[in-house]
Amino acid sequence: MTAAKLIFVTALVAVLASSCSAGLLDYVYPSIVTEFYQQAPTKEGYRFELKDPNGSTREEMGVIMNPGTPEEQLVVMGTYTTYDEKTDTDTITMYTADKDGYKTRYQIKNRKLSPGALKSAAG
Repeated sequence: MTAAKLIFVTALVAVLASSCSAGLLDYVYPSIVTEFYQQAPTKEGYRFELKDPNGSTREEMGVIMNPGTPEEQLVVMGTYTTYDEKTDTDTITMYTADKDGYKTRYQIKNRKLSPGALKSAAG
């Protein structure tokens, strides 16, 4: 029952987000909309992209699967990347939310090349 509520709330947020007018978003978040934020409704759902000046990003796609049937569901897939200046690392999180719940995978990448990698590249 809790999973059904989570899916319903996720679907509701996605529908509200895809139906928001650009004028309202310009009023609430003017710098994000004009510089870093992109949202595009599609026939099947929506696409969303956010790029922060510090290098962090978020990309998301929502699709309505089996529309008009009893098995209709919203599936949301996406990634977000955060950058830590102190350690010079990126943390990349990939996620999927569907009728089976919210699932994530993540990867941590160091932006600096290791000394071994530099030696092997030099020959």
